[in-house]
Amino acid sequence: MFDKKLSCENKTLYKKFLGFLIKKGGRVTAKRILDKVFFSVSKITGFSIDILLIKLFIKLNSFVEVKKIRIRKRILFVPFSINLKRRSYLVVKWLFEAISKDKKRSSLSTRLAQEILLVLSSNLSGSKKLRDINIAHAIANRSNIHYRW
Repeated sequence: MFDKKLSCENKTLYKKFLGFLIKKGGRVTAKRILDKVFFSVSKITGFSIDILLIKLFIKLNSFVEVKKIRIRKRILFVPFSINLKRRSYLVVKWLFEAISKDKKRSSLSTRLAQEILLVLSSNLSGSKKLRDINIAHAIANRSNIHYRW
């Protein structure tokens, strides 16, 4: 277990997960929760933590994001292409939004592990729904793409 933790220590997605869990300096607690989640998921799936992070990123990856732009007293939704850093942030954000909408009385680590397992097993999960909404919104507003520049 410790080798798996040390190998993914410097990964960007792992750091984003850790950043979302840290509140008021609780780095040790957040790291414990995150390691518990990834260890339990890797035990069930049989993949290492690095491969889990890569698969999670591939499943929830999106290349566009819709932003509000104000032009002549009107607000328009304009799709923008996003870089890798922003995409990794959105993956983690959608996961945690789906967890916060889940009203089960279980701990954060079990809800996060269940959500990751749902995403990896290709079932419809809350985070995939958020990703699909983002893509549908970008496609619906593609006529406003000329306002981007």
